[in-house]
Amino acid sequence: MRRRALALAAAAAVTIGVTGFAASAAADTHVTDAPKVANTWGPGGELHYDVEPTNLVLSEYTTGLGIEWTSWGPDQAVGTGDLHGVWIDGGVYEDVTITLYNVENGYFTEFQVTGDFPQPEHPEDLIHGYFPVV
Repeated sequence: MRRRALALAAAAAVTIGVTGFAASAAADTHVTDAPKVANTWGPGGELHYDVEPTNLVLSEYTTGLGIEWTSWGPDQAVGTGDLHGVWIDGGVYEDVTITLYNVENGYFTEFQVTGDFPQPEHPEDLIHGYFPVV
């Protein structure tokens, strides 16, 4: 009888532990379900996928730095920060708005940068563009 009681107690503990884990995992789904964005900011410029990155490479010539995101997903993300680019006179435009949108398979695929700054002269100096999709 004592063995059976111990076995039942152990089974109940495992069930409670698994249930607790499932509840914890369910509570964290907003993080794993959040759309990601392709980014090459960081050591070696390796492609990786981020949620709410502080720094985001938008194109070969344009990077958003110090981005503070006011919203993230499920359909778009909006943040403000500084726009750096070789095409920018003085190298930086401050307080621009970066919008990510067009989610495909859980990844943002497009961006748009808006703000009070002159528009670039060359199409490769993108303030609108596309991210690679997995």
